[in-house]
Amino acid sequence: MKPLFMWAGGKTKLLDTFAEHLPENFDTYIEPFFGGGAVFTWAYAKNPSAKFVINDINPYIMEIYRAIKDDLQDFCDILDGLESQYIALLPPTYKQVTETDGKKKTKWLGLEGGEPNKDLEKKYKLKGNTYDWDKIYQIRPSRRTFFFKTRALYQENLHNWSATKRAAYLYFLMKTAFNGVWQAKAGTDVFNTPCGLMRHKESIYDKDNVLSWNVALQNATILDGDFKETLEHACDNSFVYLDPPYRGGFADYNTKKDDDFQETVIKFFEDSKNKGSYCLLSNRDLGDNFFTSRKGTNKLVYFDVTYTVGRKKKNEGGKYEATKAREILMIGS
Repeated sequence: MKPLFMWAGGKTKLLDTFAEHLPENFDTYIEPFFGGGAVFTWAYAKNPSAKFVINDINPYIMEIYRAIKDDLQDFCDILDGLESQYIALLPPTYKQVTETDGKKKTKWLGLEGGEPNKDLEKKYKLKGNTYDWDKIYQIRPSRRTFFFKTRALYQENLHNWSATKRAAYLYFLMKTAFNGVWQAKAGTDVFNTPCGLMRHKESIYDKDNVLSWNVALQNATILDGDFKETLEHACDNSFVYLDPPYRGGFADYNTKKDDDFQETVIKFFEDSKNKGSYCLLSNRDLGDNFFTSRKGTNKLVYFDVTYTVGRKKKNEGGKYEATKAREILMIGS
């Protein structure tokens, strides 16, 4: 089992680094900032009979988990319908492989009929930096125009559809959008991330993985409120993993990220520990001893990471490279 979608700050690549600090035994697993749930996949594999409490303040992604848990067939039916329409359409680019002096070089070139038509899009631009994607799609059906048409339909009908339909449409958009980043529509908390590379071949999602999540979530309490409300579930032999929005974070989760917020997270860590929990807290080290000065009797581990989700930064040579950073893991029991 793996996370259902890419998520900025996801911990899949750090599980091996965390390994020596993960608990051997626990009866309850609590994750107040769930996101993509990478550590949950470890916890479920470790003890599938445990009680799981998962929470995220983003109600839309938690609807995806609820739909997969409680309404799997309808969720997959809606998603498969969107997928079949999308896969049949032309992508924006195609791969060209050339060979020079025995060395192969790959380029992605614009595909006629699939690449953006800026003149057409400009013609049907509306007020407020929006577009008539229905009209654009009718004239030029492609994966790109289908994505934006579907995103507009989702945004317009968000509060009229069933929870399962909302979840399926959002999951489709997240699997075809840009690189695991959540961007909200101006003045709202509604998903507004642009399309990604859209190079899918036969499918946009792993159905077997979704089925595995359906099984794993049966023993989970799924919440979408303030993270502090999960404290009531902390108890002896519970494992609490905290992965809040990072200090200096770039991802837009519509969540307060200042140091007052981080202080609240550390207090939650201590309160959970006092209730008998084994606790881990992930965050970014900004080199100002913020966490060192607040670690108390807890242990701090530092490690270097490379962020691969989100936009890459241009270096002095003009090339784009992933962002490097230093993270901390606070450990308390």
